[in-house]
Amino acid sequence: MNFDWAEAIKAGAIFVFFLSLGVELRHEIRHGSLAKPRQAIVPILAAVGGMLVPVLIYSAINSGLPTSVGWGVPMSTDVAFALAVLALAGRFLPKSIRVFLLTVAVVDDSLTILIIALFFASSFQPLSVFSLAGVALGLLLPQAQNASGWLTPVANFGALPVFAAINLWQTFSNFQGQLAGSAITLGVIVAMVFGKPLGVIGTTWLVTKSGLGKLAADVKWPDLLSIGSLFGICFTVAMMMSELSFGESPAEHSIANLSVLIGSLTSALLAVVALQIRKRAYVRN
Repeated sequence: MNFDWAEAIKAGAIFVFFLSLGVELRHEIRHGSLAKPRQAIVPILAAVGGMLVPVLIYSAINSGLPTSVGWGVPMSTDVAFALAVLALAGRFLPKSIRVFLLTVAVVDDSLTILIIALFFASSFQPLSVFSLAGVALGLLLPQAQNASGWLTPVANFGALPVFAAINLWQTFSNFQGQLAGSAITLGVIVAMVFGKPLGVIGTTWLVTKSGLGKLAADVKWPDLLSIGSLFGICFTVAMMMSELSFGESPAEHSIANLSVLIGSLTSALLAVVALQIRKRAYVRN
């Protein structure tokens, strides 16, 4: 049996990414925004809503079709790319907005790990095994936070680009499907571009208005609305879920990956536009 270097590199890259995610989650639970129950409940439930709405949208569009197995593709925000867009276009926003985005993204990526454990671990696919091992190690190592200073840059600027590049290379070199008119394409893009912002912002509004939780004092609703589309950037984990869902079907796998790319780029562009509009209010003040 030939050794597949591409798959081995992807497994290593996803391990590093989820290791850094586990370290970040441990820090947030012990010292960060998840350490205060009243404030933690808002991003936690926002993450749940931000996952549930895209799943429902994708499942409704693909109802009764074999492609319905891809329900997990559009549900998880890519924390690294979302924060990168925010750093480029939203530096004027208060730090608490970044913390909210980071917390929601970390929570929904962590919930994705739970979903992988429940629905995909039995298949013994390398990506599912290495993702589970990475986040578990990050959560359990008591001194792991000391490594975050170099681990996060390695994950964001090394592991993620490598994982993305290999996935895109495999997608374009093996493309066999038809993107236009595919239920996968429609389901993924609509779920990412519209479902993710609606789920996160809508759930946040419901939780705060009901009194279950509260936002940080300096978080303003116009600021939250301006970052809504950032939650639709679902690149890295979405690519992994695409492989877990459609890995045995090259045509559907490539369609799902291209749809993720289109949905992520669209969400990023919409976020940049919204942030520039919001920036005018800060400039006037």
